[in-house]
Order: sequence, then structure tokens, then C-alpha cells
Amino acid sequence: MAIPLLNLSEKLHLVRQHMSESNLDAWLIIDFRGSDPTGPALLGELAPHSRSYAIFITHSDPIIVIKSPVEGNELIGLHPSLEVLDARTQSSFLEMIKQKTKELKCIALNYSENPQTDVLSAGRFTTLRKALPGMQYQSGENLMQIIHSVLTDEELASHNRAALTLTNIMEQTFDYVKDRLGFVTEGQVVDYLQEQLQQNELTSMEVPIVAVQANSANPHYTPGNVTIKKNQLLMIDLWAKWEIFADITHMAYTGSKAPDEIQTVWDTIIEARHAATASIEPNIPARIPDEQARKIMIAAGFEHAILHRTGHSIDIRSHGRGANLDSYEMPETRLLLPNTLTSVEPGIYLKGRFGVRSEINVAVTKTGHRVTTPPQESLLCL
Repeated sequence: MAIPLLNLSEKLHLVRQHMSESNLDAWLIIDFRGSDPTGPALLGELAPHSRSYAIFITHSDPIIVIKSPVEGNELIGLHPSLEVLDARTQSSFLEMIKQKTKELKCIALNYSENPQTDVLSAGRFTTLRKALPGMQYQSGENLMQIIHSVLTDEELASHNRAALTLTNIMEQTFDYVKDRLGFVTEGQVVDYLQEQLQQNELTSMEVPIVAVQANSANPHYTPGNVTIKKNQLLMIDLWAKWEIFADITHMAYTGSKAPDEIQTVWDTIIEARHAATASIEPNIPARIPDEQARKIMIAAGFEHAILHRTGHSIDIRSHGRGANLDSYEMPETRLLLPNTLTSVEPGIYLKGRFGVRSEINVAVTKTGHRVTTPPQESLLCL
């Protein structure tokens, strides 16, 4: 029985490359009952689930797993690149870590000032610092991102197919609404969207957002029994996957021409989206695209109406475990790594009146970026 760890040679190569560039001697992952999702991501179903265990990765094999003899015995002798050690007590667990790190100067641990990647408990961190006097530490947050959110070519291809399919469904849905203006409700449009996803064998665990007029000023609005009428602003946010998610937001005005105020906000959003997208490059701080979008929206006088970050990571989850485009909500400390996906979705929300958001997906490449979802440039008029 193979384990994911031994099939991740490309990702382990990237991990070790990042360790070299960051002057790291090793990466120590400590998990207890799924407290660090990196352990289960590496060991799959064979990951110990009731006792603490550690995975120790250096610049060369073997990869070391330290575990309780009570569980995880399927790992023993599974592969020559894996060394499995049993620790009966917490003191012996720490002693084995001390022995494996005694010649090292700097190791990565999965702690961070960013709450999204701060998965090592303060108590465990304090215990390690006492056990390893003189050791230097760095956050393993970008190493975690490599394991969870750096995608293969096949995974990116799955995303691309989902992106094009969602775009087609979006276009069909606006036609569906146009033919039923004054009669169709937000909830009925949701039903239509979910039928289209099912027919295309796409999955999503959550309900799409269909929000008309003042409801669009709520970024995470739950659609209801509200009729979509003539001369209203309509937002549709749709996300689904085969293997890797795509996530898009398009907007329409249910009349021949949008009012000047709505058009002004739309133009500002598109300018902000362009600025954020243009700034995306590999290995830059992920907060930068958010800063670029925010500058545009603030200069246009909408600082009070910015409620969220500019984008989120995308992988097997619609909101993935990689870096987000965020200098505002939880300022991002990670880098944008090649072969990761992010949404770019600046929003302006005028409470009680209307909101505007435009969302595309962008792949970070080795030399720049690639927009993967056909972008909406003009506000659609129905």
C-alpha cells in the first residue's frame, strides 16, 4: 500500500529547494488528532489519529516519522526512504527529536503570526524551545503551502475545464433570468444553477450566491424568495469543481443601461481587478495585489465600502490552504508560489443600496501569471 508522501517526489523536491533558499536545515511537522493538516496530507489514511506524531524532513532521505507504538505500524518497512521510530512517552518523543536535530542550526515549524497557518500550539512550541536550546526557528507556512496548494499540470487542467464550464453556465443563467424578469426569484435561479452543475457532474458543497439590488451589498448573502425585476443590479457568484475548484462572480443590470453611479462603481472595480492581476508574480508577498487593488478603490472614494480582501487561494477547496491576496483582514505573510491558484475579486459594497464584485481566477506561473477564467470586462445589460 503506497502512501501519498512517497508519491510526492516533485513536491518534496520543491520543499527541499525552498528549505535551501531559506537556509533551513529541516522541517519538523508535529500533529495531534489533525491539529496540523500537513501530516494527514503527507501520510494519508496511514497518519496516526489518536496520538502525537512527528514528520521530520531534511535535505535528503530518509524522511523520519516519530510515532507511538500504539498506531501507525503500517508505516514500518513500507519504503526505504521512510524511517519509522516508536516513542512510547512524550519524554522519549522529545528525546528522539533532540537526537535528530542536535547537529542542526535552523528548522521550520508550523507556527506563524498569520492565524491561518499558526497550527503548532503555543505549549508545544514552548516545550520544543526548552528541549532544543540554541535552535533557530522559521515559520513553515510556505512549506505547508507547497504541500497543500501547489498544483500539478493535471490538477491545473482540471481547474481550467471547470473554469470554462462555469463560465458557460453563467452565460446560460443570465439568459434564463432575462426570459423570466419579474417572475423568477433568487432561489429559483439558485435551483437552476445547481441543476446545471449536476448535469455537468461538477460538485460544490455550498449554495451559489444570487443577489439582487440591495442584497448584493452583502458579500456572503444567502439567496431567498426575492423576485428579480426590471432595472435592478444582479450578482451571481458560482464555484464548483471536478478535482480543483473554479470560482467566478459576474454581474448584470436588468435594463438597457445601468445608472451612472452603478457604472462608476463597476468601472472602479474593473480597474482595481486589473491592477491586482497585473501585479501577480511568483514569489512576491501575497499581500501586494491586495494593496494595489485597494489603492484604486480608496482613490475613487470607496474606502468605507471595502469589506474584504482581494482574493483567496484555490485548490481542492474553494477557499484553499494557500496564500490569500490580503493586506487587510488577516495580513498575509506568505508568498505567491508558482503553480498556485488565486481568485482576484475586489468588491465595493454600499450598505442598503447595492454592491459590485468581479471575480476571476489567476494561476501563478514560474514567470508571471495566467488568467484562467474568461474575465467579464463590461457590465452585462439584460
